[in-house]
Amino acid sequence: MELYFGENGDQRIRGDFIRRAVLRSDLVPIPLTLEAEIRVGTETAQLFEVGRSITTYDGDELEIIKSEHVQQARMQGDDMSGYVRLIATLKPVTPVAFIKPRAVIKHGATLAEVYRACGATLRGIEGDFAVPRFVCLAGEAHTYHIARALQEAGGVVRWRNGRLAFIPLGSLFDQEPVDTIVDSASDDVESGFLERHDIPWFYSLNADGEFVYGNRGKPRAARFQPGANAMTLRNMTGCLVLTKVTRLKYTQKIAAGDLIKVVGGEPLVAMTVATLFAPGADGDAPEQFTRVWLGRWER
Repeated sequence: MELYFGENGDQRIRGDFIRRAVLRSDLVPIPLTLEAEIRVGTETAQLFEVGRSITTYDGDELEIIKSEHVQQARMQGDDMSGYVRLIATLKPVTPVAFIKPRAVIKHGATLAEVYRACGATLRGIEGDFAVPRFVCLAGEAHTYHIARALQEAGGVVRWRNGRLAFIPLGSLFDQEPVDTIVDSASDDVESGFLERHDIPWFYSLNADGEFVYGNRGKPRAARFQPGANAMTLRNMTGCLVLTKVTRLKYTQKIAAGDLIKVVGGEPLVAMTVATLFAPGADGDAPEQFTRVWLGRWER
């Protein structure tokens, strides 16, 4: 795994200086995160403080939001050896994850405008759409309310090629598969009992006080959603359900939102992709692999 630091992101971190790094791609409002342990000295530790940036091999810049300097009792030349344990998130959307002292209220704004109102620096979003109403009160997390807006629109956001894109859930399964796995080479996850409890159907009231219903095709828990029309209520029931977990050889070609072909089964979407790079520094056993959490579309 290639990681870079410095003011311009042009200084490469030596592979043997990376004790462990996990780059994770998700279909969530903060779509890219990095957890890493990097060997540093007394002078270089400040280069990985909170607020500094780390750049990936694809040119994605991540901002460090947590940094813990662990000192080791050994010397390298005149410098005390140690390492930094850090967490970094995608820099253009990192401000969205912070609690703000002011409320954000929007009517008929696009998703990109909502992100920017919450502090993001995105230029735009592919497949952008209008959010009928967005309310995040002071002291609340913006990411929760953005996730709810995505649920009402029936889609997810993904980060790919340096751009954030909104994709309806159905369109995820219209893509060409990027990889193929064998059905028997993965762990199956299935629980219809939990799905009935965790995936509700929704209902609301229209202007005349009459009930408006979403998808009631299956017996589920019921939830009231004020001010929603029938289409929004149907969208809110649809979601990706974890179906399989598979471990692949180390790869940088798969990201959350990609379609995976399953031999002997239905195609599934990568909900989360975590790539581990641990070269075996400090005598530890080397590990390099990619773990993918795959889901189907439940409506």
